[in-house]
Parts: sequence; C-alpha cells; structure tokens
Amino acid sequence: MTGKRITHAFSRTIVVGFCLATLGGYSACTSNPGGVPADQIDTDDDRVPDASEDRNQDGMVDPGETDPNSSDTDGDGIPDGDEVSTLACAPGNDRPFYVYDVPGADAMLLADARVAERKTVRTNDGRAPGAVFYDPDLGVAATLVGKSPSGGAPTPAGQRDYERRAAIQSLGQIEAQRTRAFVTAEGFEAEQASFTIRSSQMVAATDVVNALASALLDGAPLTGTLPANMGSAGRDLTLNLLTVKRTDRHFVLVAAVVISTDPSGDQLIRLEELTDGTNVARHGAFTRHVCDQFVAKEQSKADILWVVDDSGSMEDDQMAVRAAADAMEEVLTLAEVDFRLAVARTWADNDNDPRRGRLEGDGFTSDIETFKDDIVVGADGGWEPGLETGILAIDRALPATAAGAAADKEKLREDAVTIVIHMSDERDQAVECAACGSCDREESQQTFCDRPEGQAVIDRFIADYRQRDAVTFAIVGDLPNGCQQSSTRDDFEPGQGYVEVANATGGQFGSLCGDMRQNLEDVARAATGIASAYQLSRLPASATLRVAVGPPGDGRVIARSRENGFDYDPVNNRIIFLGDAVPNDGDEVVVAYRRWDWKNNPNTPGDPCDLCEDNQYCDPEEDIVDCGVPCGEVECDPTQSCLPDTATCGDPGDLPPTTNPCGCDAGLVCNPTTDECLPPCEETGCEAGEFCDSATHLCQRLDV
Repeated sequence: MTGKRITHAFSRTIVVGFCLATLGGYSACTSNPGGVPADQIDTDDDRVPDASEDRNQDGMVDPGETDPNSSDTDGDGIPDGDEVSTLACAPGNDRPFYVYDVPGADAMLLADARVAERKTVRTNDGRAPGAVFYDPDLGVAATLVGKSPSGGAPTPAGQRDYERRAAIQSLGQIEAQRTRAFVTAEGFEAEQASFTIRSSQMVAATDVVNALASALLDGAPLTGTLPANMGSAGRDLTLNLLTVKRTDRHFVLVAAVVISTDPSGDQLIRLEELTDGTNVARHGAFTRHVCDQFVAKEQSKADILWVVDDSGSMEDDQMAVRAAADAMEEVLTLAEVDFRLAVARTWADNDNDPRRGRLEGDGFTSDIETFKDDIVVGADGGWEPGLETGILAIDRALPATAAGAAADKEKLREDAVTIVIHMSDERDQAVECAACGSCDREESQQTFCDRPEGQAVIDRFIADYRQRDAVTFAIVGDLPNGCQQSSTRDDFEPGQGYVEVANATGGQFGSLCGDMRQNLEDVARAATGIASAYQLSRLPASATLRVAVGPPGDGRVIARSRENGFDYDPVNNRIIFLGDAVPNDGDEVVVAYRRWDWKNNPNTPGDPCDLCEDNQYCDPEEDIVDCGVPCGEVECDPTQSCLPDTATCGDPGDLPPTTNPCGCDAGLVCNPTTDECLPPCEETGCEAGEFCDSATHLCQRLDV
C-alpha cells in the first residue's frame, strides 16, 4: 500500500448459521455445506478472511482495512495478504491485551496479556478501591487505586508530592526523581513521575506493591493482594507513579515497580506502559481499533541548546554532563537523528551582561568531544536568568537557515526541531524575584515561593518559548522544596520556573540530584520523539501498539525495544525507530493500536455505543453493538448493575446516589460544587481559558 487513506462501501457478507446474507437493500440465503466458520470466510481468496478485512463490520473500507471483495484493494499489484498493513492491522495480528475493570476507583487498566496476575484488593469493610498486577516474566508489579485528594492537593503534582512524603519515602532513600505533565485522552490533568530508590533491606516487587497499595490508601489493611516474595529480591527499586486528577474530589494513581540495579529495556517499557497515562480510562470506557500508515522520510533533525547556570556552585554539575555526554550521543545516534549541540551560559557574575545568549565555542556542533569542552563554562557569580538566556540564545540564532541549505554553526536550522535544556541549582532569577518577593533568596531557603507575580512571569516565558516552537527540559532541583545531591554540599533550591515551562512546552524534568547519565538518556530519548515524523492520528493505548515496516509486499513486524525496535513518545504522540529497525526511505510504516472511547464522546457523534446504558461497556466491533456491564473481574447479568464501591453485581436500587446529587432532570448535568443543574458543556461550549471535561460534561479551567 502507498499510505493513501481510503474509505468506500462494499456489499458485505456475514454468516448466519449456515446461510450467507448480504447486507444492504438485497439479501439472499445460500447453502454452506462446508460449514466454514464465519471468521475464516475469504470471498476474494487473498488469504485474509473477510472478517479481518472489514474488522469493524461496518460495510466500509476504512483506513487500515482492505476490501473483502477485492484481492488487491489499492490496485498496486500486491495481494492484500502480502501488504505491510495486513501485518499490523489484521485482527489476527493484534497484540494480546486485556482490560481490567476497577469500578471502585472509577478506572479501567489496559495491560499486555503477559501481565498475567491481576486481582481486586478490598478493605476490611468490603470496599474495592483498587487492584494489583504482576508480570511474572519481567518481574514488574503494579497497583491502581482511586482516592480523595490528600491534604487538599489541587494538582497531580501536589498529590504526587504528598504520596512521595507519605508513601514512597517509606520504601527507602529516594536517589532520583523525574516528572512530566500531560493531559489524558479523556481530558484529565495528569503527571508521570519516576523514582530511583535504595531500600535498607532486601525486598521483592510484589511485597513492595502490596505495601504501597495500602500506603496509597492511607494505611488501610487490604485483602486480595499479590502473593508474597514473587520475583527476584534486591535493594534497588525503580518506581513509576501515574497521578490523574479526575475531579477536585477524586484522583486515580497507578504505581509500578521493578527490583533491579540495572533494569532491562523490556522492564522499563513495561513500567512505562503501566504508568504513561495512555492505558488508563474511566469505568465504562471501551476501545476502538486504529491503523495509521506512513511512508518513511529522510533523517529527522534536532538542534539542542544547553543553557547552563555558571554561578559559583555549578562547576561539578557541568563536569557531570561532560562525563555523561556519550549516553546522550548513543541514544540520538541509535535513532539516526541528525543532531547538533550548543551551549549558552547565564553569565552569572553580572545582572546585565551583554554576552548573555551568545553561543560558546564555535556554536552548534555535531562532535560530542567539542560539546564536552563547551559545556564546562566555569562557575562564578550568583545571578541566574536561565529562562531569559534561552530566549536570547534562540533569537541570536535566527533567522534559521532554510531547509536544504548548508548549516550555519551560529544559526538554527529551519527543518530541525529546537530543544532547550536548562540546567541550574537555583530558581530562575526572574521567577525568584517575582515569586519570592526578593532577588537574593538564600539557597538554604528551599520552600516553594508562591506569590502570584511569579506565575505571571512563568506564563510569559511559556508564551515566549511556544512562540519560538521550542521544547524545553529542566535539569534542576526538585519541586516543591528542592533536593540534596550529597551530604558534602549544600541543598539545591527548587527549579521553580524551569519545571513549569518544561511541562508546558512538552519537555520534562530531571533531578539535578539524580543520575546525570539517566537525565541525558531521558532528554535524548525525548528529543528523538520530538523530531520523529511518525505522529499518530489518535492517542493510543500504548500497550496495544503493533508496528510493521518494509517495502511494499515485503514487510516485517517490529518489536518495541530501546535498542533495535520502535519506542513510543506519549508526550508528542510519536513513534521512534532505533538501531536496525530504522526504516529506509520509501518504506511503508504501519502502526496499529487501540484508542479509548466512551459513551457520548462529542468526537464520535451519533455513535451506536451511545445507546448503551450508563456504566455499560460497549464492544463497537460487533455486528450489533454489544453493551455489557463490567464489574471488577466479572460481567453482570443485564438485569443487574455494578455496585462500584464493592465491585460486585447487584440490584440497581443499591447504586450509591452520587451520579446525580442535584436531582437534575434528563438532559442536564450536576455541578456538585455549586449544586446547579446545567446543560452539558458539549452543547453550550466553554469560555476562554476553559475546556470541556468529557467525563463530567462540565467546563473546567485549564489552570485548575
């Protein structure tokens, strides 16, 4: 196939017992003495069953489908059975997965089928607020819980900070932390954090997750937990935490753990799938199949600018980047990214230095040894305007050289993505002056500064970087209260300003107190995603991704791997190819996956799934939409309802009266904060600065 997206109708045949009936104004019944199973009928003899060619059974050739009545749907001389798209998109080739319902958390988790252990956990009073999971092959364990915000946490970051102090720190010494903020497919604010932890004793992944599930539920004793001592034991933990804010009254948390001093690529990918936010949806959501097709393009390009705080305490951090720079180069080279690196210093010894924004050395370079020399800029002074320096450096590097023109070491390239990495052990200077009410805040004063003037400065810098199409990363002190690199030096201030700008521009945060090599690998991996040409049309459930690549008629399936395979960047929704898996120019690239959908999703108007009752699960790939009632580990009888608190099937009259506390008439939704009955936001629209929350059908401010 050439990648052309086609949709047309055809006369579709389905099996009814031993009769064939053609849908559309004509119908007929013919004998089927051979008793061919419905899923094996192949009308056009192209070795692809009709049910696989029209996988959603709608009588249309949708993108990623082929025509059951034509052995060569696109007329390119290659039978449909040999197309690259068939390797990825045919139903029989789907990646095995399951969806586990956790009604007490108002959540469903989609996971790879190899995460074979899954159980609902219950409290002593019979409630079922969560579940636990375990992949015995990779030794990865996880828990999902639903809970009220702790300490009035207004944001995912605030909830994560509470859980760090209340639950995660009890596991051992936190040695590194990384975070990224995003919005889920259903429109909810979320954050993913990763922690490296050193335990004081030998522990197994299932024991850690059992303890963590209880701690996340404020110490509640639980039954239904994972068996003890499963997998290898050790003291080095990698823990990922997903925090999703559903409402002001409800958060969903997913924590996943692996025990290893050096987790394998497959283990890290499993952690990522469980906590990247793409595989979690609300109770009652369902999935649809999507197939995206591309033609491989030329090498992607990235111009990466490091903005380095050169104040008196930063020289050892500059040396740490120098020592770890090869790790960044390895990832970028493996992905075949045409990258250049440059360094700009803050000139911290002068609050108005005209050299600020000037590139060090000869400017942009592709030579890692030259970059290692440029990054060590020295350390002197105490004025650190990193966000301003980044803007000045970008502006000095404009106008960019045109695509196809010879590169200029002093200029950005028009056909390359622009990435800015801020590294500092203090707040951004402008943010500190505004948020703290003083420009000389002592480094030992690590508490978060919250004067509203600070947020106004941050918003201005977010707009400035977005206007320049730049994605920023922050290697700084942890929010909200900084961090301590070692017992031999001062604590670091929180990287206030840098972290917020990184989150808002599509980058991420890495702790200056953590492993610098890991920070540089993370930045490089994210850079490959930002530069990738393979942006998906919808947000996938990443545990269902299946990728095929190759010239027409000669494709191969690519495994997910961070060495020789594909990877997925959830922030930029792009596929990345690494090592031997990088496609050749002109190759077909086909990506199949599942995406989440839900009843009354305004993006799918008039959908048959809207006919399902509340809390029912829709299977959109049935000839007649199948509306089931998932409830924990079972499906309820049609006459029953799922009682979410206990994850059991019961009388509909026993449902908790929380779905409509205002007593609204049909067609109106309840705003529980004001006790008002309002029209759904899909009908009324929202004011500037608000978005329509598809779960509550109420307008919500973007900054809440």
